[in-house]
Amino acid sequence: MAPRTRGTEIEHPQPLDAVSGTAEDGHEGFTISVLAERTGTSIPTIHHYRRIGLLPPAVEVASNRFYYDERHVEALEIIRLLRERRNLPLAAIRAMLPELLSLSDDGGLRTDDQDKVVLSYLERSGSSAIANRLVVAARTCFAERGYAAVGVSDICRTAGVAKGSFYRYFDSKEAIFLAAARSTVDAVGEQLDQLPARISERQAVEKLQHLMRPMAPLLLEVASFDLLHQPAVVGVMGLIVTGLATRLMPRLTTRGSSATRAARRAVDDAVSGLLRPALPSTS
Repeated sequence: MAPRTRGTEIEHPQPLDAVSGTAEDGHEGFTISVLAERTGTSIPTIHHYRRIGLLPPAVEVASNRFYYDERHVEALEIIRLLRERRNLPLAAIRAMLPELLSLSDDGGLRTDDQDKVVLSYLERSGSSAIANRLVVAARTCFAERGYAAVGVSDICRTAGVAKGSFYRYFDSKEAIFLAAARSTVDAVGEQLDQLPARISERQAVEKLQHLMRPMAPLLLEVASFDLLHQPAVVGVMGLIVTGLATRLMPRLTTRGSSATRAARRAVDDAVSGLLRPALPSTS
């Protein structure tokens, strides 16, 4: 049987012993397909985590052929928890993961141990990490409930940051709303970076709409405030569209000068498709 190619990694079908985890070729560990199935993490995401140095090194048994073990299962579980429950960026997780893995045992990582490591990291890293947590939390809150229904206390509670600390980083709810809106570019761009191969313009529109759909209510409010000529928000939607196009361009099959126009068209079409039905008429 011919080997199967998964992204940049070639996966040879080596059956594993269910008890020992040893492949028929004598190497201990398991393939990326098994790792993806056990952790619920997509193969492109695993590749992305490896590229940015987030996962422990895998055992390279041949060119483009790696075996993984329980350390990788454990690492992916911790990454998922920190992303979903604490809204931490990958850079912060990369800094904390070695310590978290060293504290983990067969029963998993205890919540209080995780809390100590996270709080210690936030204290060491200073304002940038805390500000980022507030922005990610605000993006979630505004997208789920809308600007009017969200208060500073809601954002702080979601971020796990004391309300008294909020004003060290942002002057007002409006200020963090604008930061949350602009952060959609990096949130979408980070997921575009995980794509295993370049995509066509048509595929880009579909992918962007899928990635932006959870943030569509937030973007809709930004667009609405812009249409109403709210001074602080004027031009923000244009900056978001331009930023998304810049992040998309390297992921397109179109190359050269045409890539810029193709990326902008794809973003325009994706944003219009999500927002146009709900935007108020200007006529």
